[in-house]
Amino acid sequence: MRDTLGLKSYEFHNVSLDFMSFVSMAPQGTVSQTGIERDLAFSTAFMQSAKDAVAMLDHEGEVTSVNAALTEFMHVQASDLVGRSIASIFATESAQINVAISDAMGIEFELEALPGKSSKLQLIPARDKNGDVSGWIAMLRPLEALGDDSVIPADSFDPLTNLPGRRLITSRLERLLDASDDEQEQITILCVDLDGFGRINKEFGRAVGDNILLETSRRLGRSMRASNIIGRLQEDMFVVVVPDMRSHEQINAVASRLISNIAVPFTIKGARDSVLLTTSVGIVIAPENGKDAEALINFAQSAVELAKQSGTGTYQFYTNNTGGEVRERRSQVNRLRRAIDDDQMRLLYQPKVSLASGEIVAAEALVRWQDPESGMILPAEFIPLAEDAGLIDPLGHKILSQACETLRSWQDADMPFLRIAVNVSAREIARASFFDDLTHILNETGIEPDSLELEITESAVMESAEEVIQSLREIRRLGVHLTADDFGTGYASLSYLRNFPLDSIKIDTTFVGDIDKDDGGDGGGLASAVIAIGHCLGINVVAEGVETQTQLDYLRWRDCDEVQGYLISEPLSSEDFIAMVQKGPAI
Repeated sequence: MRDTLGLKSYEFHNVSLDFMSFVSMAPQGTVSQTGIERDLAFSTAFMQSAKDAVAMLDHEGEVTSVNAALTEFMHVQASDLVGRSIASIFATESAQINVAISDAMGIEFELEALPGKSSKLQLIPARDKNGDVSGWIAMLRPLEALGDDSVIPADSFDPLTNLPGRRLITSRLERLLDASDDEQEQITILCVDLDGFGRINKEFGRAVGDNILLETSRRLGRSMRASNIIGRLQEDMFVVVVPDMRSHEQINAVASRLISNIAVPFTIKGARDSVLLTTSVGIVIAPENGKDAEALINFAQSAVELAKQSGTGTYQFYTNNTGGEVRERRSQVNRLRRAIDDDQMRLLYQPKVSLASGEIVAAEALVRWQDPESGMILPAEFIPLAEDAGLIDPLGHKILSQACETLRSWQDADMPFLRIAVNVSAREIARASFFDDLTHILNETGIEPDSLELEITESAVMESAEEVIQSLREIRRLGVHLTADDFGTGYASLSYLRNFPLDSIKIDTTFVGDIDKDDGGDGGGLASAVIAIGHCLGINVVAEGVETQTQLDYLRWRDCDEVQGYLISEPLSSEDFIAMVQKGPAI
């Protein structure tokens, strides 16, 4: 039987699974004649983070690389071991070691690695496709039964990925910093954080999330060299320590490589579709940003937060200003969280008017943040912050509940039948509990499903995973109306649109604005095309952003169904909206 490296398992059946779990992550295939360290680049990257004391040897038993655990245990530097034969390092057992290497057979035995420190040494041959030994893995473990206090505690390692945790990473970084006397010798710390990972656990469950974290740790290992240290700081945040990069260009290349490798779709058992994730990277450099290990890791985490503000899938270097910017962002997030909890969100209602009758037939609920300090804040200023900070779900739930409660009050006041439209994101709809939350709100407020309309942007609809599409179908079967907002800015095809349970499409405001342009042709050509597409599919067409009489006349001429915009009315309070409806036709 051979494992993924082509190693004969029966030759080392008692081998420690701690490091072998890293070895088993290596790409499929056998070890080639070119040498174990080159072919096991992935495994040797993890070797530096393993809890076992490990050395990689060439086919003659000469040490080619060692990990931090081995140098820590033996109280030596890597340079004291690399280039020496394993037999000369453990001279008292050189006869056994030489026989094993000569016979090309795995072996394990007890020895005294250091005075008074009994240990177990395992030598594992790695073979090429012809069965010849191309290198060796040597693992040294203290006999824990003797109470060896040099053993690294098990809780220093992350139980899921088996990578070093924060405490051990900090300790190893401290050793690197202490050993680095040359001010020109840079140590780079890269904090790697998965963007939007929280939704993975919500949508697919914890098991899928754990699989993605494991695969992420593997990808990090494949991206880095054996001399690098990889660890896991917290839920979806990893750290990579690189001791030998001397230029920003090199660091940029490494950060870009990490981001690219994480961006490859995750094929995970338990999920119907591939899972797409991006990552943000925060970068700090020692001694440029200091030489305190704990502070450097904190700086890297601050730089990650700053990277996320610039958009997903980016990296950011720490600067002296980073801390202040991150504190400001945290303050903004806390203010927004309090605003949601303290009911500082206000809804205004903009009328939608039927061009056939001139009557108001619906209202779009538009959120504003009534901040006690800054006054009225528009959604463009806080919605992106809510999405980045993971607050879009509670905010969206509050908006939907408030809009339905308002509609209930209108119905209780014997208003004519009106539909209320609420903007939702694909991310909200993808949440496993969204459908249940929606039905609960409908039942609690007592409004009929067909009086509620959910608006989702065209691009979000077209990019949605199958789970989101299925959720949209379930929502439509419930009776809730669905609208593709900003239509024309995405890339929807007619055949693709037919598969979506849409009731309406909204012409993007840019196309409506083009109607007024006199360029010698039909300035409203794109708006006209969208109207034709909608009617071809039997879908209601709404034009938003109508601000001039010319636009209104053109849309009426082209048989658009409904219009919305400042020409008709600005967004209104609930009371003012009721008063406008009671006045009769709006146009």
